[in-house]
Amino acid sequence: YSFCTLLVNMADDKRVLYVGGLAEEVTADIVEGAFRPFGDIVLPVNMPKENPTSSRHKGFAFVEMEQAEDASASIENMNGAELYGKVLKVNIARPDLVKDNKRAVWDTDK
Repeated sequence: YSFCTLLVNMADDKRVLYVGGLAEEVTADIVEGAFRPFGDIVLPVNMPKENPTSSRHKGFAFVEMEQAEDASASIENMNGAELYGKVLKVNIARPDLVKDNKRAVWDTDK
């Protein structure tokens, strides 16, 4: 699976979570460990980098749970929780929209 597959899944799925407010020192393994108690994670945790050559993440991650119920349980338990001294914002992920025309970034039709 690729990051593009994850983005497509976000458009239709209630299993992909946005996890924001991550401290710099938090890794994908730490995020996975925090969410694993609520259900199986389908893909490796995706933590977008600041730029392609950077090792620093942007402070958020995407977690795809096996079941929608697991995603709901994750939101109920982790939204507002503290991880490495920072308060998390956890909700169902949705594709970024282009501000001018309110279309998904990957939608290239004019």
